[in-house]
Amino acid sequence: MASKNLSLGLMPSNRRTNARRKLSMNEDQRIRMVAVGPDDAAEKAAWLSAVEAVIDQNGYCLGSAVETFENSCKEQLDVEHAFGVSNGTDGLKICLKASGVQPGDEVILPAYSFFSTASVIRQLGAHPVFVDLDPGTLCIDTALIESAITDRTRAIMPVQLYGQTSDMDSIMKISSDRNIPVVEDAAQSFGVRYKGNSSGAIGSAGAFSFYPTKNLAAAGDAGMVVTNDDKIATQIRQLRVHGDTGGYCHESLGWNARMDGFQGAILSVKLGRLKQQQDIRERNATEYLRALSENNLLDRIKPLERTPGSEHCWHQFIIQTDARDLLREQLASRGIDSGIYYPGTLPSQPCFADLPSAQKHFPVADNAALSVLALPVHHRLNEGDPSRVIKAMADIMEAAPH
Repeated sequence: MASKNLSLGLMPSNRRTNARRKLSMNEDQRIRMVAVGPDDAAEKAAWLSAVEAVIDQNGYCLGSAVETFENSCKEQLDVEHAFGVSNGTDGLKICLKASGVQPGDEVILPAYSFFSTASVIRQLGAHPVFVDLDPGTLCIDTALIESAITDRTRAIMPVQLYGQTSDMDSIMKISSDRNIPVVEDAAQSFGVRYKGNSSGAIGSAGAFSFYPTKNLAAAGDAGMVVTNDDKIATQIRQLRVHGDTGGYCHESLGWNARMDGFQGAILSVKLGRLKQQQDIRERNATEYLRALSENNLLDRIKPLERTPGSEHCWHQFIIQTDARDLLREQLASRGIDSGIYYPGTLPSQPCFADLPSAQKHFPVADNAALSVLALPVHHRLNEGDPSRVIKAMADIMEAAPH
C-alpha cells in the first residue's frame, strides 16, 4: 500500500523550511512529487457533472455509479468479479478473510511495504510471517517462501510494489504444490498485466487502492477487490456490507466497506483518462533511465530491475543510492520534490515486535529502507523534466565526496 503523506514527504521540518528558503525559481517551475485532483478546468467540470448525477439518483452508497465503474473495470482487467470498496486496506482485509484466513493462521508477506499490508493480517487475528526481498526488484524473494511455510500457513501475500508484479509464476507454483491461496496486494498496480493476466486476479483475490496519488486516483479513499473465483466473490460481496447475506441476515462478521457513489462516479471519469496518463508515466520513466546512463550515474545510483513478464504502471520511479539524504536535501533546494517509500521495514514496527518472524534478519529490506528514493514520475511532468532532475543529481554527486 502507498504512503498516506501528501506533503513534501518525510524530510525533517527544519530541512523543509531551509529548502523552501533556498528556492530561487518561480513556484510554477517546481517539480512536484505528486499530481492530485483534476488536471484542468474541463476535468473539474466532468467531476462536478458526475457528482451531480449521483445526487440526482440518490446513489450515495454503492448504487449505479459504482456498478458502472465496477463493470468497466471487469472489462478492462478481464476479470469475472470486481467490487468497489471503501479503500485498499479494507479490500486486503476482505480478500484475506474471503480466502479463508482465520485467527491463529499465518500469512507470508514481504518485509517491506506500506504498513497495512501487515496490519490487516494482525487485525484478523492472524500472524504475519515476513520474508526478505529480491534485491533487484524489492518485491518478495520467492526463493524464501517455501522455507517460511508451516502447517498454519493459510495464504501467501505478494506485494506488487511500485507498479510491477512479483515473480508470480514461482509464487503460483508454490501455491499449487502446497494448496495455499495467494492474495495479491495490488494496491499500486492497477491495469498491470503479468504474462497477459491482470495483477490482482492472478491469485485467489487481490485488492487495489485508488488513493489520490495512485495511477487511477479517487477524490479521497476508495479501493477495489477482484477475483475470478465465484465462491470467493460471494464472500466478498457479503463481507463489504457487514457480512449481510440479504434481509439483514448475517452469517459472518464483515465490515462497512462499501465504495460511495461519488467516488465511483469520479473514478469512471479518471478511468477514461488512464491510458493517456499511463503513456506519459512510461515516457517519463524511459527518460529517467536514459538520463541516468547519459550522465554516467549508474555506478552510484541504481534504478530497480524489472520483473520478467510484468508490465509496469510506474506508481513510483525508485532509485537506490547511498547518497539518498544528501540528494534529497539538495534536490529540494533546487525545487525538486522526492519521497521515501518506505523509511522502515515492517518487522521493525513496534506493534510487530512480539512476532517471532520479526526477530529475524532482513538485510535486503533493511538496505532498502536506508537507500530508496522516489523521483516524480506522474503524468503532469513535462517532457524534459526527468532529464532536469537527473542533471541536478549529477551536479550534486559531482560536488559530493566519493
